[in-house]
Order: sequence, then C-alpha cells, then structure tokens
Amino acid sequence: MSMPKMFQIHDDDLSDLERTLPEIADRLMCSMDNALRIKLRRVQKILSDVRWNYGPPAHVEKIVDDELNAQ
Repeated sequence: MSMPKMFQIHDDDLSDLERTLPEIADRLMCSMDNALRIKLRRVQKILSDVRWNYGPPAHVEKIVDDELNAQ
C-alpha cells in the first residue's frame, strides 16, 4: 500500500481561496447548471476539509457575551 502524499498550502493562500471562491460562485450562479453547482460545492467542501485538517476542530472555545445573557 502506498503512503499518502502530503501537500502544504500556506494559510494566507487558503484564506484567499476561501474568500474568492464564493465571490466567483455568486457571479456565475445564474449561468450554472446543477452539475456545475455540485462540483462547486465539492470544491468548497475540499477547502473546508483542508482548513480543518479533514475533521472537526480539536479545540473549540465558546465565548459568552454576559450582556446578551443578562437581557
């Protein structure tokens, strides 16, 4: 069995892709058929998987707004 290849993507590049892809999708949405929409969602999922290392974040911190809870 072959070992999986590991690739590196810099955080700034990943952030740029995550920000740019939805903008491109919004502009092209009217001309997309369902097959292309599915492919676009797949690309967005791949970017999300890369961001979260193919799993949920290991550490999630919940920040509570005391003012909001006091109302």
